[in-house]
Amino acid sequence: MGRQFTRDFFLEVAKGNIAKHSTINKFGRNIEIDSGITADIWDGGHTLGSGGVSLIWTAPTAARTHTIASTSSDDVASGTGAKTIKIFGLTDWATTETSEELNMHTGGLTVTSNSYVIIHRMRVLTKGADDVNVGTITATAAVDATTTAQIRPGQGQTQMAVYGIPSIQKLYIGRFYANMNKGAGAAAGSIDNALCVNPEPETELTNFVVKHTFGLQLVGVSAFSIPYYVPKIIDGPAIIKVQSVSGGNNIDVSAGFDGVLVDN
Repeated sequence: MGRQFTRDFFLEVAKGNIAKHSTINKFGRNIEIDSGITADIWDGGHTLGSGGVSLIWTAPTAARTHTIASTSSDDVASGTGAKTIKIFGLTDWATTETSEELNMHTGGLTVTSNSYVIIHRMRVLTKGADDVNVGTITATAAVDATTTAQIRPGQGQTQMAVYGIPSIQKLYIGRFYANMNKGAGAAAGSIDNALCVNPEPETELTNFVVKHTFGLQLVGVSAFSIPYYVPKIIDGPAIIKVQSVSGGNNIDVSAGFDGVLVDN
């Protein structure tokens, strides 16, 4: 009798073999949060140097086109850094995720063809000889002038634990995780992490409900992962993000969540 194989549900979803289901893994990093600071876990939320934009990530107030720009002249279609990028997001709160590919420019600014209520991922598609992206690449919303997404130098894609769900989908979260890095010293570092959800992004963008919290404490590296054996269900429309409060200076936090996105 031949060996019997049992199909793994999550692998089949990831392979696209189960209709109306898809997997997501949203991971983010904030390279520095100081003591007493509340910050979202995304590329632009750190306090280190001039590379930070805003500790709290902000969505556009309405569907906006976005200007894509780099701090380096090497990130252009003819340059040695990022040549083309791909943007992922929602154009409204009732439509599934869309994406577009854009050439990086120096002379004329690169502007998205679509207007987005949220951009929750950007990545470099093609690059030159020097690096995936030499400078910091930002997506800045028209009218609002806020940074919706950012790629730090040399990373090649956003690291933002932020995700938007439209009204026609649900997210079944299977895991929430975080880790922190702290330089050795007399005082232990600590961080409190929260999984936050805004259930009304179509009407207001600032109020988030805390769905889960846990803390980490250590000198060096500390990590923790929480599996939800009964998945945590988030109905769209919603914005999900991870936010941390630091109990020490110079804390580097990585965090995220993953699960299955299901069409209604």
